[in-house]
Amino acid sequence: MEHFADWPAGKFPGAELDCACGRRHQVGIRSIRIGSGLLRELPQLLEELGARQVYLLADHNTWKAAGQRAANRIEAMGLPFHGRIFQTEKPLVPDEYAVGSALAAMEPGDDLILAVGSGTLNDTARILSARTGVPYAIVATAPSMDGFASTVSPLILDGKKITKPAVYPAAILADTSILKDAPMPMLTAGFGDIIGKYTALADWRLSRDLNGEYYCEECAALMARAVEKCAENADGLRRRDEQAVQYVTEALVLSGIAMGMVGNSRPASGAEHHFAHTWEVDALARGEEHPLHGNSVGVAAVVSASLYELAADLLPEGFQRPDKARILQCLEAAGACADPKSLGIRRDLFFESVLHAMEIRERFTILRFLDGKALLPACAVELTNRFYPV
Repeated sequence: MEHFADWPAGKFPGAELDCACGRRHQVGIRSIRIGSGLLRELPQLLEELGARQVYLLADHNTWKAAGQRAANRIEAMGLPFHGRIFQTEKPLVPDEYAVGSALAAMEPGDDLILAVGSGTLNDTARILSARTGVPYAIVATAPSMDGFASTVSPLILDGKKITKPAVYPAAILADTSILKDAPMPMLTAGFGDIIGKYTALADWRLSRDLNGEYYCEECAALMARAVEKCAENADGLRRRDEQAVQYVTEALVLSGIAMGMVGNSRPASGAEHHFAHTWEVDALARGEEHPLHGNSVGVAAVVSASLYELAADLLPEGFQRPDKARILQCLEAAGACADPKSLGIRRDLFFESVLHAMEIRERFTILRFLDGKALLPACAVELTNRFYPV
């Protein structure tokens, strides 16, 4: 049996692993490169991928961060390429406009989509790749989300957030000398997404213990190790320390790998993500901007850990609750938001989200556990008064 909990992200591409959980895990990514100054390796990577005509996706921010340099390196190779550079006043989102216009700009000879960016551009490239069969690679410009190595694309269609099955990237290139200069809210978003794994893993264990749900010890340990590295270097993120940024980026990529190996998002997503999605859906319905997803997840991890505190006497004997104090300490050290009021979540929305966030999807979490005990309304009152004192 393979033991891979201590593997770095770069060891996983192409891996086929017989696991103690009884499953055979496969990672359909050809290359993962995370480190300082790695943009210089882009030509070598494109050669390894066999690219003959590149379609480059970027927006005006990521073009400045790395897109122009990526294009210069492709041009110096003599490799044919063209691009779609989004110029939008508002933040780009993966909606009908982004996906449709990116698809319309593709040309028949394109055999590799190169997305230069992070969340939206990654999701757009991924769904294009899934629909056209053209492989894609990502040059990351911010460690802001855990979807780099994912096989799904979160999209916004008709004003609603949905998730569509998609494909692995062929390659991930993350140059930490670029990533460390990303806007600070994007750095804290990636960190918050990772800190949310404390409660996501707790929810997974809870369902294993109470419902017999499939659980992979190796994948859970892989995720837990990556989270601890980030937690131990939280103060470095605030200083834009390149090593701390690398730990966050590595953890974000490993999160996607763990989800791919398990076949769902259990290693990375629990009640904290359901809260974040509920808050985001409300903002979309109102036509308002919402905090970056990972910043919402970090705050929601505090909320979820608080629910575990309220449920302490009802949990299975010996169950290890997520450490709320540790979560708060990490978020504070990184300079990330740690409570819903400061994040901008309305009091009434927060109350309703405690009651209804579990309806986002059929997944057993601390929310469904408390609902099954008929305690969720009382918890909603308690936490709303705690986070929004009169």
